[in-house]
Amino acid sequence: MTEFFRSLLRPERRVFLAAAGGGIVLLAIVAFAVLGQGAASPQPSAPVAVSPTPTPEPTPFHPRATPPGTPAPRPSTFVTISASIPVKVPPDPRPTATPETGLWRLEGYVVDEQGNPIENVCVVIGPVGCQTYTTKTDERGHWFLDIASGPITPTTQVNFDFYFEIPGRETVWLRMTPQTSTAFNLVLRKT
Repeated sequence: MTEFFRSLLRPERRVFLAAAGGGIVLLAIVAFAVLGQGAASPQPSAPVAVSPTPTPEPTPFHPRATPPGTPAPRPSTFVTISASIPVKVPPDPRPTATPETGLWRLEGYVVDEQGNPIENVCVVIGPVGCQTYTTKTDERGHWFLDIASGPITPTTQVNFDFYFEIPGRETVWLRMTPQTSTAFNLVLRKT
């Protein structure tokens, strides 16, 4: 072992040892500074500015004409597809996808007496009332539903009963027997 230490002390190796020792001392000084100066109490760090996550705007509450999940009272008469009116609407900046093969698209627009689109009108099909995920009109008053297509015979003919409902306006009932993709536009008058 003493031979090992004598080899380290040769003149050509003394410079290496001095440099290595200096490096170790420098490393100890850096570690001491980084780790909080030994036993001394750590210095408080500067506060970091954190911007809060923006809270999304809540969905506006729209009271319903009937309680949620309750169907509107069935009328004695229904409108038919022939009652559809012409409607002028701006083009959709986000066009809806075309229906898949084997589906017919039932669609249309809901407007007020002046021809302005009405948003958030529930388009209810069947006996269940307006629900959270019921089809509703968009900002242009546009609505659509895709239904399965099929051969039309007297035994396979299916009648659909729709109603269009929003508080403060008349509820309009539509009975239709689709035979292809169909459009139906209507006016919802104030009550």
